[in-house]
Amino acid sequence: MKRVKLSIAALAIFFAGALTAQTTSDPWLVGIGAHAENFKAVDADGFGKSLSNFKGAFTANDYNLSPPWTKLTVARNLMKFLVIDWQTTIGNVPNDRIGMDKEFFLMTGLGLQFKIAALWNENSWFDPYIRLGASYLRHDYGSVVFPLTDTNDKVIESYNGDSNSNRANHFMVPGGIGANFWFTENIGLNVQGDYVPTPGDKSDIANFWQASASIMIRFGSKDSDGDGIKDNKDRCPNVPGPKENFGCPWPDTDGDGVLDKDDKCPDVAGPVENFGCPWPDTDGDGVIDIYDKCPDVAGPKENDGCPWPDTDGDGVTDNIDRCPNVPGPAENFGCPWPDRDGDGILDKDDKCPDQFGLKEYDGCPKPVAVQVTEVFKEENLLFDLGKSTIRPSSSAALDDAAALIKAAPTEKFLIQGETDKKGNDATNLKLSQARAAAVVAALEKRGVNTDQLKSIGVGSANAVIPVTASDAERQQDRKVVVKSLTDEEWATYKKSDVKK
Repeated sequence: MKRVKLSIAALAIFFAGALTAQTTSDPWLVGIGAHAENFKAVDADGFGKSLSNFKGAFTANDYNLSPPWTKLTVARNLMKFLVIDWQTTIGNVPNDRIGMDKEFFLMTGLGLQFKIAALWNENSWFDPYIRLGASYLRHDYGSVVFPLTDTNDKVIESYNGDSNSNRANHFMVPGGIGANFWFTENIGLNVQGDYVPTPGDKSDIANFWQASASIMIRFGSKDSDGDGIKDNKDRCPNVPGPKENFGCPWPDTDGDGVLDKDDKCPDVAGPVENFGCPWPDTDGDGVIDIYDKCPDVAGPKENDGCPWPDTDGDGVTDNIDRCPNVPGPAENFGCPWPDRDGDGILDKDDKCPDQFGLKEYDGCPKPVAVQVTEVFKEENLLFDLGKSTIRPSSSAALDDAAALIKAAPTEKFLIQGETDKKGNDATNLKLSQARAAAVVAALEKRGVNTDQLKSIGVGSANAVIPVTASDAERQQDRKVVVKSLTDEEWATYKKSDVKK
């Protein structure tokens, strides 16, 4: 029951929120209010005499009033004299004739209204009508025991027999009169009285009188041009215009929004502030002279019609220049590119912006592996002829290489031995492996972490000097090259298995 009440209230609020006047030109109407039922007046002398007490229909104390928001009306004007409506009433209503307590009550259905006011003025504030309808009624009888008997146990009401005891569904034919009292064009009060019989039932136990009162709202009138004046009052219903001109527009020859009757320059567009005449703009920058601080020089509106200055002359105006007093490229918002480490390579191009570096290494210092390789040039790192024994004269180079590697404890290095093309390939490969392993051993002896070094020999694979060249010329192919390895590269190499 509570859910039903909420649904009726929500529907009514929806209609009320969308409204704006029920006649031929304003055809829709909705209303919400309260209702009351009188079962006593239907039969004061006994059952089966439905209209025997018509006067009782006017006894207020015999009516049971339901709370507000329990009646909903939706109506549509079909023609000048005729309205179709849908009315719903709901609540907990007793049937005093049979001593029944309050039980669920719902009546809903369609009706036709004959508008009496249309005989003289359909828009009259007093709007009476005659109504006839057809409705469905649900009224439970859970608190009643059938058949009903008198004091001598004589059955005076069986209600269609015991088999239909407590039946709740009825077909009703309500008929009555009502009136709308319009306080404004759109809002009014409705009062309505109906006699509601059940012509399909053998019993008149469900017959009753009903009275109701509702707040009514009319709507649905058209405003084709959207100017706020309804078509029935608009002399130009398809063209918007002011109310003062009966919905027709005032002329505006120059289309500047200032009507000709108020426009001092009716043939030239201009603002309202200047009575329809244009403001001058000498420099044509879109800022009229009265607001332009530089009326003879074009400039943006943001700078009051004056051009933006460029103090440092770098082509970036001060309004967007982050360094307005120091020239710089537009790409850096007018600021010079920084060079934090002072190596001559701008930070934007410097991969090591906080370390002094070299251009060939993108601003980073020369890699340790390159430095060690340079230390191991042919004249600094020498081996006995055809052997892997490092000559004593190479000790200084090994010391320098060890110092460089120990200064980079997080790096890993590959010591790669290479030979010239002279001799057997297998011999050269074995010799290169042995020499690389010998260098690793010499570096580890000087304190280099063994986990930083791996060795490999490639024989004459990288040699470029032909066999026919002199021994001195082929010396550049006999060398040790040092490479820096990533963790992934490190995992692909094995330490040389040549014995140290």
